[in-house]
Amino acid sequence: MSTTRNTAFLIALLVLPAALHAAESADPFKPYLDGRAPEILREVAATNAPPENVTVRRVVFRSRDNSEIFAVIATPKSPGKHPGMLVLHGGGGCAEAEKAIAWAQRGYVAVAPDLPGIANPQKLTETKGRWNALKYGEGRWVASPDASASVIFDAVLAAMKSLYLLRAQPGVDGQRIGVVGISWGGYMTTMVCGLAGDQARAGFAVFGCGFYDLTAQLNGPKSTLGAMPEADRARWLAHLDAGRRAPGMKAAYFVAGAANDFFYWPRAVQATLDAIPGEKNHLYAPNANHKTPLPGGTVFAKESATPFKPTAFQPYPTPSGSKANWLAMEVTFFDYFLKDSGQPLPRVSVEQTRDPLVAGISISAPRPLTKVEFWWAKTNPDVLKRVWVAEPANKTCENKYEAQLPAEAADWFAVVSDERPVTVSSDLVHIGPRP
Repeated sequence: MSTTRNTAFLIALLVLPAALHAAESADPFKPYLDGRAPEILREVAATNAPPENVTVRRVVFRSRDNSEIFAVIATPKSPGKHPGMLVLHGGGGCAEAEKAIAWAQRGYVAVAPDLPGIANPQKLTETKGRWNALKYGEGRWVASPDASASVIFDAVLAAMKSLYLLRAQPGVDGQRIGVVGISWGGYMTTMVCGLAGDQARAGFAVFGCGFYDLTAQLNGPKSTLGAMPEADRARWLAHLDAGRRAPGMKAAYFVAGAANDFFYWPRAVQATLDAIPGEKNHLYAPNANHKTPLPGGTVFAKESATPFKPTAFQPYPTPSGSKANWLAMEVTFFDYFLKDSGQPLPRVSVEQTRDPLVAGISISAPRPLTKVEFWWAKTNPDVLKRVWVAEPANKTCENKYEAQLPAEAADWFAVVSDERPVTVSSDLVHIGPRP
């Protein structure tokens, strides 16, 4: 029995020998990541009045060359220093103004930028650059003559400059900076935390991870990485893959994964976690694709709110929850790491057992648990079609649980929820060959 993360991480390091040479070449980010706040070129007039307890600025700043990036800055009106939050939208989106305002209402200074290369160009009214002439998705999978040729480079650079902008705000405590994002924005969260080092204290990636060579991007039916020339692919992975940046991460990190995700396969999530040297935690949502239908997850009511009036966070479901957060448990996570408020999330460790078909875990949990389940699946190379089956957990002592798995089980993980509600998982475990 072995955790999938170890195998996946070794595969990722050995995929392309050319990647080692590419990694030694000049890092295209080096000239730009100077830690200085970018130049603000202009202010953009607001279309709606913000809540009474929040100040909102809409600005355009310079990223590189003639690139112009739009960002929303939401600040609490309460005095004193506040933790900061960088909010990164997903693929096809744009600056998450509503989520930035919701974070400000909770006492965070929040910056939400457009991310060119990830955003839909048709939604970018103030963000201007070479991406405006491209269709959505174009220009990502190129790395010649270097990785800065990719519009993903522009996306990462816009996020990093937004981080510097956030840290420069007068009401921000620079020692308490968080990063949150979904999908491509989750990749960006992982990437930014890896590049930022000690400039970020906590990161929460929803679905987005690194090691794209272990995802559908190389192994799926539409292999974008596989279509690249080998040298270009090596450069892209060396400089734009978030997994290769993960060893530089100093932030406490959480990734919410889906066990049947069409994009971020579980083995890539595990490889990313394995590459992070410090604090890390995660969850897997069984039989879910780019969703987290678990306690503390994406379980919001779908009622519309016009105009949007974010309120202080309440446990799910809440009418405006999906506009204020991607996952409900983001707030619990960041309040603990950035406000020293509340208690940590549970932690689940895999325990060695007498039999590989006996799954075992130990749990460290500060709050009463509401559910402990084991999930197993048969071998199936098609991640989307893999069926995960629940097995009840048997408590063997105060904080340890086991489950008997059937002979056809190939992989398993445990899912643990507590009363707040939040949910975490064990590592994904692969059951090796058996007599």
